[in-house]
Amino acid sequence: MGGGAIAIRAGGRDDVSTKHVLWRQSAGSYVPSPVVVGGHLYWADERGMACCLKTDTGQQVYRQRLPGAGSVYASTIAGDGKLYVVTRRNGTFVLPAEPKFKVLAQNRLESDSTDFNTCPAVSHGSLLLRSNRFLYCVGTK
Repeated sequence: MGGGAIAIRAGGRDDVSTKHVLWRQSAGSYVPSPVVVGGHLYWADERGMACCLKTDTGQQVYRQRLPGAGSVYASTIAGDGKLYVVTRRNGTFVLPAEPKFKVLAQNRLESDSTDFNTCPAVSHGSLLLRSNRFLYCVGTK
């Protein structure tokens, strides 16, 4: 499945898909969208591969499988110096928002066996997650 990533310089007229291309990269995603943090593009694709590219050159920094992730439909989000990757059935992975692959945590809501297909949201220090059954607010008081 997955597509590719392409950076196109803003501006211009008519078809800018060739003259304004800054870089192309074969790594990409068919379903989830990436997030940009500090000059890097981050995402996990629909097969559970976490990816990081440099935004200025498209150079791949890492492409690593999230262990036990399964499929990912939700887009990766960033908050509090971390990346949050919500899988469909295997919980949320927490990675550092830096160009070095590391799994900081994998958190599961064991009581909900339905799919998690939507992007999480960060609000007032809490993480909002929606499954096919419930909306969850995860945070501290």
